[in-house]
Amino acid sequence: MANTFTITLIRHLPTKGNREKKYIGWTDEPIISGIKTKKMPPEIKQVIGSDLIRCKQTANQLFQGIPYIVNENFRECSFGDWEEKTYNELKEDAIYKAWIENPLEVAPPNGESLANMQERVLQGIYDVLKEFDELIIVTHGGPIRFLLSKFADVEKGFWEWEVPHGCCYKLQWATKKDVLEGKPCMSFSVEHLMGNEHM
Repeated sequence: MANTFTITLIRHLPTKGNREKKYIGWTDEPIISGIKTKKMPPEIKQVIGSDLIRCKQTANQLFQGIPYIVNENFRECSFGDWEEKTYNELKEDAIYKAWIENPLEVAPPNGESLANMQERVLQGIYDVLKEFDELIIVTHGGPIRFLLSKFADVEKGFWEWEVPHGCCYKLQWATKKDVLEGKPCMSFSVEHLMGNEHM
């Protein structure tokens, strides 16, 4: 479509911690090596994304030689004291149970609530909207679920979105102004950039 504004959201490729079902919000671990991915269009000028290594490495694999602009606002939610722990290790913890029931308001010890993460990610979107005419953002599951639940033209809650690693979402609006006004996108599409991954 001519004269539309597009935001492309890509979830990073999986890490060892992801495969082990651990919370690795701000834990800075690399992606698993040897994962095959599709080639991305060569005309892309720049990619924006989280400062964590798994996003940088994903961008380098998908967009070799394209400038990568770091923005810490696109980090995953910080899980604080729960980093690198699994559901089974935390399921008897009273604060964890409260967080499962109300993650928007309850924060992990020394971490951040989903509401804090969402505010940070939205600020990141508004900041980069001022600078670029098309956005390609390599980020994490939490930020992508939030942005889809806010902007997609489908009514789904945060946890209803399935966002596999290496998944690419394209959202289109008539104008950039529509995004700034918080309007839902006109259309969105999903593409899997890697083979047989169910994370």
